[in-house]
Amino acid sequence: MEEGAGVAEVIRVAKQPVIEIAEGVEVGGYVVHARMCASGIRYSDGTFMVKIAKPQLQHAQGSRMEHGEFSFNSGEELKVGDKLEILISPAEHQSDD
Repeated sequence: MEEGAGVAEVIRVAKQPVIEIAEGVEVGGYVVHARMCASGIRYSDGTFMVKIAKPQLQHAQGSRMEHGEFSFNSGEELKVGDKLEILISPAEHQSDD
């Protein structure tokens, strides 16, 4: 399957505590949970990789989407109902050796 694009909606946001991992280096932020909008039916079955295209977020990494839902860590707060433009590609299957 080729790469595609879609729109997802933020369904839940959880704030992570800020933790100092080294002197002067802090991590924390938000865990954002999102679901594909109705037009994403073709992605509702299977596993895919998702990258956030818009808005551009600091520290957001690619995420695994299963059954049309995914979550990711973000350094910026999003609100429930926010729309995300996403890029979708097939997930690479990895064996557990």
